[in-house]
Amino acid sequence: MRRLRGGRWGGSTILAVALFTSPAVSLTAQQFSIGPQLVFGDYRETSADLRYQGGGLGAKAAMHWKKFSAALALWKIKYKSAGGVVATEFDATEVNVRLRYYVAGPISAELGFMNRKADPEFEAQSMGAVTAGAYMSHPLGPGVRVALDGGLMLGPKFSGGGSVSGLGAVRLGLGLTVDALHGRVLVTGDYDFQSVSRETDNGNGALPAPIQQSLGRIGLAIAF
Repeated sequence: MRRLRGGRWGGSTILAVALFTSPAVSLTAQQFSIGPQLVFGDYRETSADLRYQGGGLGAKAAMHWKKFSAALALWKIKYKSAGGVVATEFDATEVNVRLRYYVAGPISAELGFMNRKADPEFEAQSMGAVTAGAYMSHPLGPGVRVALDGGLMLGPKFSGGGSVSGLGAVRLGLGLTVDALHGRVLVTGDYDFQSVSRETDNGNGALPAPIQQSLGRIGLAIAF
């Protein structure tokens, strides 16, 4: 099976982190928030019987400047077998970066990337892809804002090989932010869903090998 080199945190991840932490990015006339999160996940591969559940820690950062905004989320989860098939537990480390440009109303265009690394290698699929889609944000009331984003995961690569059609890898996200202290402390909640209609070929034709992951995240953030 082909090893996924892009699965490791490399230059793209370092560049993304630098974007959020570099002193060269002035915070004048912009908003910035960062904070930790608790993460709970459900991962399924090939069939519903090969199922894992687990929890871990993560972090989330967001920045807004004029018509531009960006979000960085990363986490590490320890997954344990929870289905009908006994399987080895593994750690999944994932980073997601979203760059957005305001279009009109509540809608922004979104472009980014995701990278998930499984350890031990090949206990589950490591995966990397470019993401493209749309983002919507709307206030529900004083200090409460809900967000919805979704789109395609383009050109995904897997540690165990395989391919996906142009519309076969999708993602959906739902977020809620609550002002807990005069705009300086925020309670954050997020739900992320990924569905990948992956296929592999053992020489006798294409075989379905889908991947699905659901994540819930809750935490606090300090806003500047």
